[in-house]
Amino acid sequence: MTTKATLIRLPGQGRDWTLDGPGGPLRVEGLRELRTDEARLVRHLPACAGRVLIPLTDSSPLIPAVIARLNPGATVEVSVLDLHDERLLRNKLLPFRRVQVVCAADATASPAAAQTGILLLHDRTDRLLAWDLIERLDQILPAGSPVVVLAPGKRIGDYTAKLGQHFNKLQVLGVIWKGLAGGASQDWTPRWCEFAATTPTEQVRLFSRPGVFAHSRPDSGGLALAERVEVQPDQRILELGCGCGLTGLLLAERLRLTGATVTGEIILVDSNARAVECARRGAEVNGCSFVRVLHNDLYQPEPASFDVVLGNPPYYAGHRIAQYFIEVAARALKPGGRLWLVSKHGATIAGLAAGYGFAVETSRRRGYDISVGRKGG
Repeated sequence: MTTKATLIRLPGQGRDWTLDGPGGPLRVEGLRELRTDEARLVRHLPACAGRVLIPLTDSSPLIPAVIARLNPGATVEVSVLDLHDERLLRNKLLPFRRVQVVCAADATASPAAAQTGILLLHDRTDRLLAWDLIERLDQILPAGSPVVVLAPGKRIGDYTAKLGQHFNKLQVLGVIWKGLAGGASQDWTPRWCEFAATTPTEQVRLFSRPGVFAHSRPDSGGLALAERVEVQPDQRILELGCGCGLTGLLLAERLRLTGATVTGEIILVDSNARAVECARRGAEVNGCSFVRVLHNDLYQPEPASFDVVLGNPPYYAGHRIAQYFIEVAARALKPGGRLWLVSKHGATIAGLAAGYGFAVETSRRRGYDISVGRKGG
């Protein structure tokens, strides 16, 4: 007799998949991608009650949806670092009323008696961030709480040792680990890292944490951008995707060193909760009172409200984020304002910016392309 598959329907576009669940087959509709390791994890998910905490390092909705569908008495809390991931997950998990998606620098503790931790790590997950999330789970879950961890098989030795330090009765099932939280609250710290960023004319103190771009060291592309951007004390300056604040804070220090009264302001924007936390701390420590840091992933400033827009778009997204930066700059800049972008693909950036009416010049600095576009009008 064939067992009928349990249906899990996700809104929006995506394919239909059939996979093995912990109690029988599942049919998942509306899922864009089914990863082999996550399909394996689904078979080993425990029955859950109370709070189920799922720190995610991407925006895959599969595991939260399966947990919510198979455990109607559980409350699922998904914790992410990035607002973009939060928005995608909220949309995909909207039908599941007992699922909450939170964007925060750290997962939070709860007084709930029954709790379960589900941690999903992948090959691209930064090692320090993975260690941080493992330690955090062990700190905030009550001792004895079931924990299931999906971790990359290519570093199985590292993960086995690390998980063995924190979770009791550990079982290893390929790339899946099962155990019980030990409640080792003393083993987690925020892992703040302080370091200096220096150009030929400025130096600032920066702070970062795992999960923030260029953790523990100044990014060469950001330094190259800071060394080329031209700013004045009366200008409004916007940096998109600021990370820990490297470029924006170096520019703030340049304006401070002129000795002139700064009548403008610098707005730093990032979608990553930890990046915003780090940039705010850097602005405070460096005495940058005219710097504001905003947590936003779809920032839409008033038209013609900035003199300078700059950014160091990440390469992992192709040119999607670079195009978003250009779109924002086209709206935000005053006539004659300047857009500054650093990349390894200056010709592509110039072509994208030209499509929005920018006249672009590209130069080289520290091995990077620095593209400056002037807005017409």
